Amino acid sequence: MSKEGIDVKILLASSKTLEPRLREVTFDRYKISSIPTARESLTDTYESLLLEFYDFWKGGQTSSNPEKEGDYVLSLLSLILQTKIKFDSVKLNNVQVTVKKKRSSFLKGKIEFPSDFEDLFKKLHSLDLDVLRQFLRSCSIYRTALSLIDDNPTLSFFLLVTAIEAISNTVTKRGTKSEKFRKFILRYLPSSFEDGLRDRKLLLLLIKQAYRMRNAFTHGGTEISIGTLSADNLNRNYVKHYVKDKEVYSPSLRWFESVVRAVLLEFLRAQKMVEGKESKLSDLAIQEGIIYVKGKKPLKAGRVVTTKEVDLNFQSG
Repeated sequence: MSKEGIDVKILLASSKTLEPRLREVTFDRYKISSIPTARESLTDTYESLLLEFYDFWKGGQTSSNPEKEGDYVLSLLSLILQTKIKFDSVKLNNVQVTVKKKRSSFLKGKIEFPSDFEDLFKKLHSLDLDVLRQFLRSCSIYRTALSLIDDNPTLSFFLLVTAIEAISNTVTKRGTKSEKFRKFILRYLPSSFEDGLRDRKLLLLLIKQAYRMRNAFTHGGTEISIGTLSADNLNRNYVKHYVKDKEVYSPSLRWFESVVRAVLLEFLRAQKMVEGKESKLSDLAIQEGIIYVKGKKPLKAGRVVTTKEVDLNFQSG
């Protein structure tokens, strides 16, 4: 590549389309142009766009990350234009460099039902309603984390931490949030995980680092550790690297996902089996679908109520 700079072209998809009269839009040192797009119908507004810019290298510069710079621009455009934007691929100096991420490859294959599959549901019904609600929220968060594992590993990792927090803050009574997070994992994590690392101290370091990464994202908007991404790319459970000359052990996203899944399942397996317990899922679903509002006038039971008949506005006074 030329040391003077890099010509960058990024293919993206937008949920909104450019006005037909706009062939291209130039802003700062970036340019967006429309390219032919196959749509499903005349009302479909999905459009393929091309983001182009030149990555100028300063004197003495030896490296750059134009793909990440482009990602920053796409995020800003999503906010300014109120549109869903998805990265597709990138060319640098007209060389195709995008390699599809395969973080979720371990999620493919055949479904395997555990031997205690039916017992897990029976134990689910034995949970108190508040604990059940939080456990199901953990499951929902975990499910969302898996859906983002390829396109947004930072948010996926954050959600995996949150999946543990959702239940640990409810069932662990003492300690700070970080202490409850750690205690919950250590209580329900199968011994095979520690055996696999061959060092309990390392296990504790990885759990601690996972929570630090969550805090860095929550309080500072910091993206996932490059160490975590490297561990996934190398198919390792973790990598040792250095941040400001400090030794850091970053867990891979895949390894931490396996920790979260194992801990949530072992928590459920640890519950007492109570025969004859009816499912609370229907009752819980009904509660989640109820909103309490004030009627503008007395309402009769059994009939449909429209928004015109309830008070939804702020009353100044």
